[in-house]
Amino acid sequence: MLDIEPPKRYNYSYNDTSSHLQIKPNDNQRYTRNEVRKRQNKKRKLKNSVRNAIISFSIIVAVFAIGTVLSLTVFFNISAIEISGSGTYSEDEIKNICGVEIGENLFLINSDETAKKITQCLPYVYDVKIKKKLPVTLSIIISDAVPAYSIQSEEGTFILLDDNLKVLENSVSERAANTITITDAMVIGVNPGHKVEFENKDISESIFQITEVIKKLEMDEITGISCIDKSNNYVVYNNRITFELGDCSNLENKLYKGLTVCRELDKNNENIKGRLNLYSGKETYFTEE
Repeated sequence: MLDIEPPKRYNYSYNDTSSHLQIKPNDNQRYTRNEVRKRQNKKRKLKNSVRNAIISFSIIVAVFAIGTVLSLTVFFNISAIEISGSGTYSEDEIKNICGVEIGENLFLINSDETAKKITQCLPYVYDVKIKKKLPVTLSIIISDAVPAYSIQSEEGTFILLDDNLKVLENSVSERAANTITITDAMVIGVNPGHKVEFENKDISESIFQITEVIKKLEMDEITGISCIDKSNNYVVYNNRITFELGDCSNLENKLYKGLTVCRELDKNNENIKGRLNLYSGKETYFTEE
């Protein structure tokens, strides 16, 4: 009757991003009271679990740290050093050289460095094995070195080497029995306890390669090695047959073939002498002398 305009109605959507007015419902309003309580208990348990895990981890770290400190300071201090295996050096000599003292902590001993020190300072020690026997014993097991190679010096004396070419002695009057003679190689370093050093790098590489294969194949019949240069290398079989190797390519195959041929030749004549050409590594040619 009064011509009054009816009130307008406005509909707002919670998801209406264009509206300036957005009404977000309370999360709890979407759940029942029991569901809200369960959610709160779940969060509380999660927090407790995280806190307990952190506390447990901290305790473990602390116990480990305390145990480590005690192990390195109070416990496992050496009270006995056992030496065995050597027929060349006395126990006192080895103990004095190894540098380990009674009372040192077992876990602080560097086994590799101790073994290296012993083999360098005592040349006739071939190998050292160090065992830590808990709680307080250090065991040092020695293997003695045996002369495997001889080199005659300019003065007429002999340099003795083991099968790794470590110098055992650098001036003895006679060549050791059953050693392989190395010739045609100028030596510049003969410090006992260290590997021999040759003047020519190529010759040095050749000799080391040849000796490694001889050791691998256990070639007891080899009596001599001669290295003139990189492409002229020789080994001698039983002081009778010279293997002409050329360079050191395919070396293992060459030496194995040479050894096989010599054993066949020995079946017909144990005193046969000559030269065996192994340059190619495939075909072999024997020239009797």
